[in-house]
Amino acid sequence: MKSVLVFTSVFTTAVLLSGCTATDWVHAAGGIMSAKDDYQKKARNDRLKRANAAARRVKG
Repeated sequence: MKSVLVFTSVFTTAVLLSGCTATDWVHAAGGIMSAKDDYQKKARNDRLKRANAAARRVKG
């Protein structure tokens, strides 16, 4: 419980000292989530390409 309290106080202090508004934080979080989605999509496409290439090698 103490670690949660410490984390909360450190996080609150960082937010207050950063000077960012709530809109800035939401925009930043949206950018992070978008980048994560793009990365996951690219990784999934790469896996599919490798699987398809392996299947072509087995067939041919």
